[in-house]
Amino acid sequence: MATTFVKTICFECHCRCGVILEVVDGKITGIQGDKDHPFSHGYTCPKGRACMEIVYHPDRITSPLMKVGGKESKRFEKISWEKALDVIAENLLNIREKWGAESVVFGSGTTRGMAPYLNKFLACFGSPNFMAPSNMSGGPIVLGSTATAGFSLVEPDYAQSKCMILWAHNPEASWPGLYLYDINQGLKKGAKLIVVDPRKTNFAKKADIWLQIRPGTDVALLLTFLHIIIKRNLYDAEFVQQWTNGFDKLVEYVEDFTPEKCESITWIPASKIIEAATVFATTKPACIGAGMGGVCQANDAFDLVRGLTILSAITGNLEVPGGNLNCTPPTGKRSCYGPDFDAARNVSKDVAKKKLGVDKYPLLMQIPCPPQVVWPAIIEGKPYHVKAIGLFANNSVCAYPNSAFVREALMKLDFLFAVDYFHTPTTELADIILPPAHWSERDDIEDLLMKNHVFCQKKAVEPIPECRDEKQILIDLAEKMNLQGYWKSVEEMLNYRLEPIQMTFEEFKKIGVYSTPIEYKRYEKKGTFKTPSGKVEIFAEYLTMFNLSPLPVFREPDEGPVASPDLYKDYPLILTTGGRIIEYYHSSHRNIPSLRKKHPDPELQIHPETAQKLNIADGEWVYIKTPRGKIEIKAKYFEGIDPRVVHAPHGFWYGVDDGWKRININMITNDNPLCPASASVPIKALLCRIEKMK
Repeated sequence: MATTFVKTICFECHCRCGVILEVVDGKITGIQGDKDHPFSHGYTCPKGRACMEIVYHPDRITSPLMKVGGKESKRFEKISWEKALDVIAENLLNIREKWGAESVVFGSGTTRGMAPYLNKFLACFGSPNFMAPSNMSGGPIVLGSTATAGFSLVEPDYAQSKCMILWAHNPEASWPGLYLYDINQGLKKGAKLIVVDPRKTNFAKKADIWLQIRPGTDVALLLTFLHIIIKRNLYDAEFVQQWTNGFDKLVEYVEDFTPEKCESITWIPASKIIEAATVFATTKPACIGAGMGGVCQANDAFDLVRGLTILSAITGNLEVPGGNLNCTPPTGKRSCYGPDFDAARNVSKDVAKKKLGVDKYPLLMQIPCPPQVVWPAIIEGKPYHVKAIGLFANNSVCAYPNSAFVREALMKLDFLFAVDYFHTPTTELADIILPPAHWSERDDIEDLLMKNHVFCQKKAVEPIPECRDEKQILIDLAEKMNLQGYWKSVEEMLNYRLEPIQMTFEEFKKIGVYSTPIEYKRYEKKGTFKTPSGKVEIFAEYLTMFNLSPLPVFREPDEGPVASPDLYKDYPLILTTGGRIIEYYHSSHRNIPSLRKKHPDPELQIHPETAQKLNIADGEWVYIKTPRGKIEIKAKYFEGIDPRVVHAPHGFWYGVDDGWKRININMITNDNPLCPASASVPIKALLCRIEKMK
């Protein structure tokens, strides 16, 4: 019996925790955290620890499948890889011939690391359309902070910070392996903690100041922070004078955002707002941790991030130890979302202009196509027809708002293929399903959100027979389609990505991780920020070219007590959605026994006072209704939420007949109106009512 131990990284979520896999006779038999990993330090979450259950699950798809019986059918038959690739190649080439390459879209979920390889394939094929949920997970942070300071506000230096804000961010449930260690290090050293969240999370319980905000009013709170800091002369005058543009206009702009006015908007006591703004501005260094979902799912997400970046800038916390860092992956332009791969930057200018969404949201040239601009192209042919989609680890029907509309769109495609471990409500609609290798069964590298590091994903075991590395699937498909310029092997792919560090993948496997020094205050060395004015764009006049405000704008949620009072009479509770559950990653893992046992049902967090007024017992199944319909959910008494607010998780569908209709919260969420800059979706602040089931 041969036993080996393989040091690698876990791909069950974006944290990419370091793990050591025990392998006996070619089969994974154990998993433990890698204590030497610079971020996770030996931590593993329930998803990672369920590795063996996922790999060897009896329901795992282990051969290519083809639909039989037409679009409405749910029957599939096993076919060979040769036939599956032939069918996909023939359909994509025929559609390109008839409708143009842009009528083909490839989409990916948020965790498989496929962006570089899919983008390169699309560029070789001739389509600029790579679809990903970036507009509702990180994209607005990239767009808003880059538009303001020239880099992305995604690297808080928690460990060295004296004061940290977790703004709509609950890393204990969403990013434990990446951020928890550093946050705890900072707190152990005495750092102040400010939490902005409508729910009393564990971090809110620990916080020096918890700001229990009305969902959807974050920009008003942010502008009030700026008002207080300016009024009290708590800003970094030297930095503001030398390195910002338009501060005088900001002073005038925030004059009316008084704490008292903010209290009426946000429901946060004025005294707490003043205290929080003062603590943040006077405690150096300080950093802001912006939630990838919480900040990025609103009709004013771009303006919220612009405001957060301005807050960091005027308090002197950009690019300093303990502040918000500007980290460049060692792989540079060949990093996960680097320009060397981006499909829209590697086709002709005329084709790039056809990228879905840029006609209405010009800044989207910097991030993937939002799903919400793809669905109308399928159904209405606007701005042109999308006829085929390939989905990689992407359960669109459950993952995106307005599920019925998403399903309707996918049903209207001429051709859909899906690559996934398990059957989902989305694979049910596919013409071809392909079985991918698990992360433990493939080689890869990771640099996305890894600060100044690149990590090795080292294959531990051979794939289950008939399952293939997605990268190999793309190589094989490119060969079938005779696409010129695509890689010929996985090794060639990985070597290409690692060229900036002058290392082959074979060499990289031996060291496992490569990092470069963090640079502080790059703007001083270069004499400029990477912005049009060379300074932090507080008043970003150039945004007016895109019909965007040069200063952050607070917009009331379109569904709410202020903007839609008549609707509020019928739907008197504010619904916020999407808080993470540590056992799951979005809509995945619901079929894994150890995880499902811990959290089997979707639970509506509702204040006991509210529930009792409605005669609803703790644990009772109820209907939650919005103007778009109703779903079933289990009431869970929770005192850490305002009686006027309820929270529902996302991603539930498994284990119930028609679960995507009956228990999936996205059946009743909305995908309009979108943020005018980032196309973000307004799913953190909707209106609902709760009713007993008869």
